[in-house]
Amino acid sequence: MSSSTPPSALCAQTEAVAKILCAQPQLEFAVLVGSRAAGKAKADSDWDIALQWSAQLDWLGMLGLTETLRRTLADALRTPPDAIDLIELRRANLAMRASVAEEGVPLMGEDTLAWARYLQRTWRELEDFYWDKHHAA
Repeated sequence: MSSSTPPSALCAQTEAVAKILCAQPQLEFAVLVGSRAAGKAKADSDWDIALQWSAQLDWLGMLGLTETLRRTLADALRTPPDAIDLIELRRANLAMRASVAEEGVPLMGEDTLAWARYLQRTWRELEDFYWDKHHAA
């Protein structure tokens, strides 16, 4: 059984993560999700971070940047790379995107047009989903 990470350590770790994310010029925004965003993280909890890279990146470029970022974050947090879960939001399903919009904690880019458009698009698609579900014939 693992113990909870002290809040001050979580804050310092989150700040370190945000600093690394802010140094990524192709990254539009990043959002912490999961147990760390909910304040329920334990010492061995993984890091779940949703990312939106620039639409100008091709798939291979995005993959390379994502894997490099995973290793950079793992080194900074002194954790194995497989404890860093990076979610590419352009490829995520609606349930994941809704969770990010409703429960996520923005780490960088929260004042950008990209984040505002992401929220608008996600909420619009959720509204359409629930309307269709309710009014399905």
